[in-house]
Amino acid sequence: MYRLDTPLGAVKGIGPQLQAKFAEHNLLFVRDLLLQLPTRYRDLSKQVVIAAAQPGEAVTLRARVERTSTYFRGGRSVQRATISDPTGKLDLLWFNARHITQSLIRGQEYFFSGSVGSRGGMVHPNFEKISDNTIHTNRLVPIYTSTLGIQQGRVRRICKHILDFLDESDLLTEPLFQAQGLPSISRALKELHFPSDETLVVAARERLAAEELVVLIRQAKKNKALWAKLHDAPHITRRQPIIPPSIPFVLTASQAKAVEEILADMGRSQPMNRLLTGDVGSGKTVVAGIAARQVVLQGLHACLIAPTRVLAEQHARTLQTLFPELPVTLVMSAQRKKVSLQTPQLFVGTHALFPLLAEIAPALSIYDEQHRFGVKQRLGKSAIHTHRLTMTATPIPRTLSLSLFAHLDHSQLTELPLDRIPTKTWLLPEKKRPKLYDWIETQVAANPQYLAMLVCPFIDQSKEPGLTQIAAANLRFKEVTKHFGSRLNFGLLHGRQSLAEQKDLLAKLFAQKINLLVSTPIVEVGIDLPQASTLVIESVEQYGLASLHQLRGRVGRAGQQGYCYLFTSTASQTTTVRLQQLLTTTDGHALAEFDLANRGAGDLFGSLQHGFSFLRFATWTNLTLLGQARAIEEHLPPTWSSSLFLNQTPALTAAN
Repeated sequence: MYRLDTPLGAVKGIGPQLQAKFAEHNLLFVRDLLLQLPTRYRDLSKQVVIAAAQPGEAVTLRARVERTSTYFRGGRSVQRATISDPTGKLDLLWFNARHITQSLIRGQEYFFSGSVGSRGGMVHPNFEKISDNTIHTNRLVPIYTSTLGIQQGRVRRICKHILDFLDESDLLTEPLFQAQGLPSISRALKELHFPSDETLVVAARERLAAEELVVLIRQAKKNKALWAKLHDAPHITRRQPIIPPSIPFVLTASQAKAVEEILADMGRSQPMNRLLTGDVGSGKTVVAGIAARQVVLQGLHACLIAPTRVLAEQHARTLQTLFPELPVTLVMSAQRKKVSLQTPQLFVGTHALFPLLAEIAPALSIYDEQHRFGVKQRLGKSAIHTHRLTMTATPIPRTLSLSLFAHLDHSQLTELPLDRIPTKTWLLPEKKRPKLYDWIETQVAANPQYLAMLVCPFIDQSKEPGLTQIAAANLRFKEVTKHFGSRLNFGLLHGRQSLAEQKDLLAKLFAQKINLLVSTPIVEVGIDLPQASTLVIESVEQYGLASLHQLRGRVGRAGQQGYCYLFTSTASQTTTVRLQQLLTTTDGHALAEFDLANRGAGDLFGSLQHGFSFLRFATWTNLTLLGQARAIEEHLPPTWSSSLFLNQTPALTAAN
């Protein structure tokens, strides 16, 4: 018998070479291989007689071997077999498969599965001895990823052997899942690998998804309980004034509430672990700056870590403007030298700050868009007890906030600054593009510092089928420069440019010497251009609503009217309905809830960016399953641990 934690090397049929092959893909235990689900199934369940087999139709024949032979053609061996049943005969062919003639015994019946060609006969059919428990024929046959580099038949035989001898004695919590109408884990795995009926595959996958969600919910609760036991964070005493006179505006009500919540957290010895969410332009940076200022006034250090150099530089400029008396040190990847710690200060930087955290020993660590860092870039043990504040423009729906992110306290900025005018948004047909370009040219003529941004999903035009129509920045840049000529000043920005090219362009943007910027979504994070008034988003169907909303937040930031124009390369009614939500609301959380219900959280950012989509089997669209998982988790014993999913933790958390 095999358990889920049995090493693959102990499985019959897996020798050292095959074990090493699996290990190359991080498949080490039985659970790892069984969770490597088929990518699709080939339906060979239809059994017919030879006379009824139609050309091109995938069928299974039950037939007797009449004769076999081998001959050579064009330098390769050809294996031929003639089979028969009471309705007729059929020829079968294989190429360079010399074992075939040895495996097929004349006069014996087999199942033969494949498609009959237009000229009759089958090429490379699967075959097996007659049985009620087949693997390759007369059933829905699993097809596994080809990236393993292992023959399909071999993977199928091993998975079938494991499932036939899987020990279920340690799966004692199954009744809790079954009470929610879900199959046992062994039944689910069997149906996923060798379905008895295609309708059962969905329920089987939901069983894996439910356990995955239970693990994440349980982990979130454990993280919160562990965090609550920590009592060695610096106690930050409030220093007046909380809001320094250098801040030239009045905080919104939600900003003031967030500041109060953060300072209250830092006033305790238990480390703060708080998530600060808010739309682009809602004022997260000033809230974080107020918290950092309190830490520095107490003679301690703070760190703000951003995912990109552009964003780190932007934060440093903003904070130095809002808090001129606050010492701010910018730490970039090119400055890995030792930092000076003689003066309490705020360090702002990219991932280059990670190896310096133990030396800096910040009392407060602030992460901006932490989910963009990657799972290996986390705080080391030496800094685990710092106060932590994670900022994100990802609107987190309440359903997820109450379950998978339950270990985080949550502050939400719900308002934009008082001087912000809601951006006007239109979905335009392609035929109106010339008029839009004329209008942009008119705006630039009236105001030489006017800035319009044109955002494309791709850098270069794709050659992949179905993607050729998606807008590319390089191609669009050539088109607009040809259209406008010398009447506008242009800029091109994307991630494949060198740092020097990007820095030169950003200098021109900040000096307001560019009127039309063509870019990829790199502008979504970190480029604060107050003069930007118009945004044109190409191929909008490639983005989630939350991502479109964040892009839209990049214009109209200096109190002027902002305009957002959308172009789509699809006529899909579903896309049109979804985009109508963007046209009718400026509430980022409402848009996130809509995308959650209609596309799932993996699509909160669309196909280009995946926010906190870290689930392998579950989807956010199935809120019913999320509710079932919460109910199951509440009744599990405290000592429960999943035999399927180990050490799985949400990727958008300050506790990572």
